[in-house]
Amino acid sequence: ETSHQIKFVVNGKSTSLYLRGIIYHGDNHFTSRIISRKGQIWYHDGMLTKETCIEDGTLQDMSNEELKECQGKDLVLAVYSQV
Repeated sequence: ETSHQIKFVVNGKSTSLYLRGIIYHGDNHFTSRIISRKGQIWYHDGMLTKETCIEDGTLQDMSNEELKECQGKDLVLAVYSQV
C-alpha cells in the first residue's frame, strides 16, 4: 500500500516522510508522477510528453488504490522526502 505519509521514530524523535514521487512501469517503459509540497500531482512520460509535465489532480483527492496504477502501468517505486 502506498501511503501519502510515513511516520516513524528515530533516536526517540518522531519523523515524517511525505510522498513526493512515484515511478510506474509497463510495456517496457517507465513513467512518473511528481508531487509538490502542496499536493499537486504532475504526470510525466518522456516518450509522449517530452519535457512537459501534465497536471494530474491532487494528492488529497487520490486514494492509495488510485496511486498504484497510472495510464495502464504499475507502481514500482515510491519516493519520500522530509520536506
